Order: sequence, then C-alpha cells, then structure tokens
Amino acid sequence: MQYTGQMDMMSHTETGILTGKVASSQSLFERYTEATRRALQFAREEADHRGSSEIGVADLLAGLSVDEDTRAERIGALKANAFYLRWLSGLPALPAREAVSAAFQTPEFDLEARRALAFAVMEADRDREYRIDSDHLLRGVMRFANKAHFAILKTELNLNAARIASRRDRESHLPEENPNMKVAQYLLRKHLALWVPPALSLACYLYILFQGFGLELSALAK
Repeated sequence: MQYTGQMDMMSHTETGILTGKVASSQSLFERYTEATRRALQFAREEADHRGSSEIGVADLLAGLSVDEDTRAERIGALKANAFYLRWLSGLPALPAREAVSAAFQTPEFDLEARRALAFAVMEADRDREYRIDSDHLLRGVMRFANKAHFAILKTELNLNAARIASRRDRESHLPEENPNMKVAQYLLRKHLALWVPPALSLACYLYILFQGFGLELSALAK
C-alpha cells in the first residue's frame, strides 16, 4: 500500500539529517531497504579505505555500485560503470570490501552526504513510498551539484530520466510492502512538523489583530 506524502518539503527528519543529528536514527534507519543499508555500509568502508573521518557523496555512489540487481544498479548500470564512476568522482581505484555489519560507526557523513540522505527521503516521499530504496539514494545524490552527480551525468543519466526509470522498475520489480501503522505514524509526525508551527503563528497574529481591533472599538465608544 502506498501513501500520499507532502512532496519536496523538508520535514523534521530531513532537517535533522542536514544538521547531522538523526542520520542514523532508528526511525529513519527502519525505512531503509536492505539494499540501501548495504550501500551505506559499503560507503562507510570506502571512507575506511582512505582513512577518512567522513563519508562523502562519492563514497555513497561507490557503495551503490557494489551489489548487483538493486534498483539503483539497474537504473544507472552502476556496476558496469563502477571504475569509470570512481575515477570521475575522485575515488582511488580500490574495490569495496564486503559489508560485515549493518550498524553505523565512524566515520560520519559529511555535509554533502547528509544532503544526499535528506534528498533521498524526499525522493521516497515523491514516489509515495515509505521504504527508502537504493534508487532514492541515487536520486538524492543527483539532487544537487557534487562530484558524484557529475560522474553520473557522464553516463548520460539525469535526474528526470532516473525518476522515470524508477517508476518503470517498480512496475517490473515490485517494492517492499509499506507497513500501514508505520506509514500512519510517519505521516502524522511529518504533517504535525509541517503545519503546527505556521498554525500557531497564524493564531498569535489573529489574537494580536483582534486585540488591537477591540482596543480601537473601545476608543471609538468613548
């Protein structure tokens, strides 16, 4: 079952990713498919190879290029172009090791990687999917200018084409079923974060306006 989300608007979760507060939170982690979790783990290992303290967007792209027959790999032919993508995105020609754990450890995601993760959430919402699949992460990388995005463009894949390919791929390879209760909880949190602050601001504005209007009427009555 799919759900209707608020498209292309930052929720509390996406904003938290950008500030580095919830990039590995349980509420977000449980939305990742197994393919996405493995890609993120491979990305961490890419950073380990270089002795880097941060995971970048190039690491995310390399992580997406390891497993075969994932949605991202089918859409972008990532495994076939893995060496080319690594070179274009500035990574050394080292193979990614097999992931041994799904737990996030150091190194941490850098700002660009957190932006890509936030955009991946938005891409999943755009598709009205609760699960964040590998193609959403790929499209998240492609939502803004960076080295990994430049590398993908060189394979003649752009964001619009990736979105179309994602839709077609879901018709031939059905996505994981969305858990109804978790979808409802997610939508409730998302829309509360989206609408409560402006509603409170409007209520305060109307209160001040009516108070001022009432004072004017009192002055006229006198």
